[in-house]
Parts: sequence; C-alpha cells; structure tokens
Amino acid sequence: LAKQKIALYLQILPPDYSPESEIAMFLRLTTLLFVVLLFVSASAQIQVVAVSPRSQQLDTPMNPEISITFDRSINPGDITPQTFKVFGRWTGVINGIWSLVENDQKVVFQPQMSFNAGEQVTVMLAKGISSPSGDTLEKGYAWQFWIKPNRTTLKINEIQRITVRRPGEGHVQTYGAHAADVNGDGYTDYMVPNEVSNDVRMFLNDGTGQYSNFTVHPLTGAARPSTNESGDFNNDGFVDFMVGSTQNNRVHVLLGDGTGGFSAINSLTAGMGVRGLTLLDVNGDAEFDAVTANRNANNLSLFIGDGNGGFAEAITISTSLFQETGIFSADANNDGILDIFVGAFGGNEIALFLGDGEGNLTLSDRTSLTGSSWMIATGDINGDGFADAVSANSNTNEVAIVRGDGSGGLMPVTTFSLGAPFVIAVDLGDLDGDGDLDLIASSYGSGFETGVWTLYENDGLGNFVNPQYFDASEAASCAVFHDRDNDGDLDITGIDEVDDLLFVFENPGISVSVDHPLPSPTRGFALHQNYPNPFNPSTTIAFEVPELAFVTIEIVDINGRLVKHLANETYGAGLHQLIWNGDDSQHKPVAAGVYFYKLTSKSHFETRKLLLIK
Repeated sequence: LAKQKIALYLQILPPDYSPESEIAMFLRLTTLLFVVLLFVSASAQIQVVAVSPRSQQLDTPMNPEISITFDRSINPGDITPQTFKVFGRWTGVINGIWSLVENDQKVVFQPQMSFNAGEQVTVMLAKGISSPSGDTLEKGYAWQFWIKPNRTTLKINEIQRITVRRPGEGHVQTYGAHAADVNGDGYTDYMVPNEVSNDVRMFLNDGTGQYSNFTVHPLTGAARPSTNESGDFNNDGFVDFMVGSTQNNRVHVLLGDGTGGFSAINSLTAGMGVRGLTLLDVNGDAEFDAVTANRNANNLSLFIGDGNGGFAEAITISTSLFQETGIFSADANNDGILDIFVGAFGGNEIALFLGDGEGNLTLSDRTSLTGSSWMIATGDINGDGFADAVSANSNTNEVAIVRGDGSGGLMPVTTFSLGAPFVIAVDLGDLDGDGDLDLIASSYGSGFETGVWTLYENDGLGNFVNPQYFDASEAASCAVFHDRDNDGDLDITGIDEVDDLLFVFENPGISVSVDHPLPSPTRGFALHQNYPNPFNPSTTIAFEVPELAFVTIEIVDINGRLVKHLANETYGAGLHQLIWNGDDSQHKPVAAGVYFYKLTSKSHFETRKLLLIK
C-alpha cells in the first residue's frame, strides 16, 4: 500500500507545473516517505496482542495458566528463565514450564507451585525476544494481576499480640512491614524494620500461622529505616528485600539466603529522606529496578538493577513536586510498561509518571489532594481494568482514592474518613473474596486518642463502605493483608510502633452450622510439605492417595529440569512416604538451592517447594 501511494505521487507533472508546485510536491513526498519509514520501523517490532490473566485481573485462580500472545511467531529459544519471569509479592519467584503454541505466537507458562491467596503477581518479559525474521520485542513487557482468595466475610478477630523486642530491650520503634515466604516452606514470614534500633527483624512462620521467634539483622549506616519492598535481585530464587532510611540517604539491599537469613547486606545512596520505595522493571531487561521517594531532597532516585544483586549509581529524577513521600508502581496506561504513582506530602497531590521501557519516567498527570500523602497503594479499585491509587492523607484523617483513566490520566479524587488522626499507612486486598479490593488503613493516633486500624469494604463499584475499627494498644501502624495460615483467605497483621507489638488478626472464614454431624468427606490426593525443610542431608515427602492409582513423584530444579524420579508406580489408598537424599538420578549429590517436588496422577497434579542447604 505504501508503494502504491508513492507511485501516485510520482506520476507525470501536471501542465500547470511551477516551482511552487514542485516544492509542495517535494514536501508531500518527503512527509510520505517519513511516514513509510515509521511504518516499516514499527512493523519490525514484535507487538503483544493479548495476555492472560489480564492486566489488573482480581479473580485469578490459585494455579493459573499464564500466557502472552504476540503478533508473529517468536524463536522458542528466546523464552528462558532469564527472559520470562513471574514473581508473587508474597510467594516470591514462581518457577514453571513454558510451551509455545499457535504457530509459536503464544507462550504458555504453567506454574509448578500455587500462588498465595490474595497476592499481587508481576510478570516480566525481557526486551530482545526475537522472531525468526529478526524482529524483536524492543522494550520488554510487564503486567500485574491478583490471586483470588476464598469467599469469606469481613468479620476478623484479633487472636494474638507478639513482641518485637528482645528480653530486657527498650523501645525499637517497629515501623514498616512486609509478608513474604523467605525460607521456601510455602508460608508467609514477616519482616519488620525498626527505626530506633536500626535493624530488621525476621519472624518465621512455624507452618501453622504462628510467629514465635525472630532474628535480628543490623543495617549498618541506617537512620530510622522503614519503607521496604521485596524482589529477587540476584536471580537465585530467594526473596530479597530493599529498605530505605527516613533520616538519611541510605537504601539497604538484603540478599536472602533461602533460610530466613541474608547472605549479604549492602547499601546504596539515594536522595535525603527516603520515605517511599517501589520496585519495577524500568528498562525492559526483566530485572528489578528501584525508585525511591526522597522527602527531604524533593526528588526521586532511580536505581537500575544488574540481576546479580547490584544496582547502578542513583539517577536523580526531578519532579516539580514538593516532598515526595509515597510511591507505588502499576501499569497506568495498559501499554505493558510499569509506571509509578507518587504522593507529595508537602504539595498535597498525587502525580503519575509513565515509563517508556527505556529507563525514563515522564510526568503524565497530577491531581490535588485535601491532605498530605504519607503512603500510597495501587490496584484496580472499581473493576474497570485500570490501575488506581489510594493515599493515606496523614493530616486530614482520611484516605483518598485517585482513579486512573487507563490512558495516563487521573480522575477526580474521592475521600473516606478514618477512625483516628494521623493516617500513616494503607494497604489493599480482597479480604472477603468477593472479587474487589478492600482497604485497611493505619492511624497512629494522637496524645488524646489511641491508634486505630480502619477496615473498609469495597462495594464492588469502588466505594468504601461499612467501616470497622480495631484499637491498637498505643499507635496503629502499617497493617498488611496476607494469608498467614494458608487457609485460602486473607488475614491481617498490624504493628504498634510505640509498644513494639505485632497484632495478629484472623479471618475465620465461613463456617456451616448443622443440627447433625456431617459425614467425613472422602480424602482426595494430597501432597504434604516435606519435613524437615530446609533440610540436609535428607527429607521425607508424604502424600495421600484416595484409591488405587498410578502415581509419579518427581524432583525438578528451578528451571523445570528433571532431577530425579522418586516414584513411578501404582499405590493403594492411604498415606505414603518417600525419602529424598538430595541426589539426582545417578545418585550424585545435587547443589544446594530451591527444588520442587511434583505429584502427578491421571486426575491430580500438585507441586510444592523445598530447600536443600549445605
């Protein structure tokens, strides 16, 4: 078509030819050639035409098939664990098996483990994925979705208070929290920074949803650390953390060792007053980069990750905002490139910066708030498929909802009142499992009022209704949603930063009351968590079979490669146990690290994760 149009412009000159008409024709032809060049250039780039689950989907099943469809065939060898990554915010790195279908235009990823109920999942593809003709995916691609928890009510109960102090220790000021499975046992552990003691403390889940003990990890050079996020910075399959300090310019990188400890703790230099921190891939290499919001410096700092646990020197981003404080990433214009929402504490506004996949973030829109933004969270609040932002407005005792329009713009703000003054934290999650994001806000309180957590129900249209209030002992801080006990519904864990306590809230789920006992259901297939885990030199794997069935039990590595068959035979109904001695099919010891064990039968497939240490 482009060639035909050029030919039309090259027809014999008309009888009334003049130099002016020649100039006009030259300009028209030049413009047309420029358009053709743009068309040819664009056609040489691989385009994404569909993803599943869709961006911001809120009702994704626990073990979904993840797929991405391109506009042309791609080279199968370009899809590797380095170019296609799946990360659960609480589960961590998700390993699985890739397959290419539909003439190699569609990549299907089947996770080898289940996600954590209610968590947000990020998928990242690296730039450079190519087609047989040499066309490439030039800017990478990323999207996010949420795992649907079980349907419950919003009637949560406080069941436990846990001290964050060591025996005889004074005030440590626990502030900031993150739930993640740091030791690979399938349960969310709990990491909390402490502003006075300048450390982080790790509470390991005991497998029943309880946190009884913690370890202390000093942050050398920190000054009141709080803001934090998790990722995998060195591609070893273990959850890592990044923690920013509010009273200086230090950002600490904590590389997880897979047991709940850290193999290294390093620091980076950002702008002064690191109040917010978010992780995303800004340059399309499928590695986690970081952006910090620096309140005292009035700017942002961008750190480019190298995939080996290191980060380049900070790039300063000037924003024209005043006192950048809250920050969170999401794809606000559905172009497959993550963007950032930034809350300005002093300027009383939220701004949206769009990523271009080449490492740049450009202001797209900004909107005024009625209060000072202290922390923000993002998600699809009203179910329209677009990312929205929620701001904790510290000085007006409210949360503000800033809806995105899906093209990089921000809609008018709505606000909802809270149960106590000085709002310092907010989190989103589908607590009742009805397919929309509910809200928990943390209010520190004042000299006359105790701090309160306010839980709001989403009515499905993006309005927050039916508030419930839960008192702290002194100062409510940083409550987060997570499925603490792996029962498929979301629970809440909060912090009191004056009394240094964890407040554990249980979601009891929906129970059924009957006049007569129900008969016990027939047990189905079940693959139990190995014990011990982590282990060395051997571990026991137990599984249940409901009836005579042919069962395969396999050990695979983090890349999906078969390590060893533990079982490949017929089993009768009942509980069975196998022992793995940390060896391969040739009886040679395998390297320490994360592995997966899979149960496969004609009607059942299940996978769990284990950790071999040496």
